[in-house]
Amino acid sequence: MVNLPWGGSVSFYAFWLALGALIAAVWAVYRAHDHEVGAPCAVLFVLLSGVLGLGLGRAVYCGVRYERLFFDPRGEFIGLAPFLDFSQGGVNVIGVLLGVLLAALLSGLLCRRSVLAILDSACVPGLALFAYARFVEPFSGMGFGDLVFEEALCRFPFAMENGMGDYALSVCFIEAVLAFVAAVIAFIVDIRSKKNGTAAGVALALLCVTQILPESLRLDDVLFLFIFARVSQIGYAALLAGVLAASLIRGGRRGLSGKIIALEIVLLLLGVGVCIGAEFALDKTNLPNTLVYAVMLAALLGMGFLTVHRVMKEDKIDG
Repeated sequence: MVNLPWGGSVSFYAFWLALGALIAAVWAVYRAHDHEVGAPCAVLFVLLSGVLGLGLGRAVYCGVRYERLFFDPRGEFIGLAPFLDFSQGGVNVIGVLLGVLLAALLSGLLCRRSVLAILDSACVPGLALFAYARFVEPFSGMGFGDLVFEEALCRFPFAMENGMGDYALSVCFIEAVLAFVAAVIAFIVDIRSKKNGTAAGVALALLCVTQILPESLRLDDVLFLFIFARVSQIGYAALLAGVLAASLIRGGRRGLSGKIIALEIVLLLLGVGVCIGAEFALDKTNLPNTLVYAVMLAALLGMGFLTVHRVMKEDKIDG
């Protein structure tokens, strides 16, 4: 716990996460000038992102775990007070991302600024914050995968010691490294892009496609739908599809062939189907996990290339 100067205390995880969020917010406001967003609009955006991100992230978590949170062991409704009690569970990352997107939309409408420009200015700090949040996640007791028995891997950053004295796969560090790489790529794209929304599109696509497989390795406090379907994976896939759809709409307005649009939609859906099949195979079959993960990785690489390629291609085409 960290003691606060004005009294009270917070957990190490909450303290370090809040510090990282503050730095990311200042960074986003600083970058707003380069994207012609304006500091007032950027400040409004980061404030709304915090409120809406936490609110929707908590809503998704509570919506899936409502029986545990809002009902006692006898099945009687105890009220909605647990929604505000973050000691009971946490927030879901998909809700946080939706909150940020909604914050950009509202900020753009209220300030009469480009929503895509707002997202471009915030995408690199946002990915850096995501990576940082995953890096400090062990302070919350989360971020673990399956047990690791190979002695050479029983050390940081491959594995972490859990509360039982065993070593478990450090999934959060895998996710942190992948998100950091995505942030670096988004930064480069942001420098070279010609149109608003390109950097944000690449950033969101890379975040989604790199986090789906590691989410499959998590074993702590995972939200499920339909027994084996993980909420975060479904959300990442939906957001990835949204990025591709937005780019195809942009292409359609300039005359992109309907056949190409249909083909790319089908290819993405095919990739999603393969990933769903892989998750089912991991849960319901005896196929070697290495083989299943290899198939999932190949599908994700194809989905990522398809989406990023479309985003970048629309950026290079005038009109």
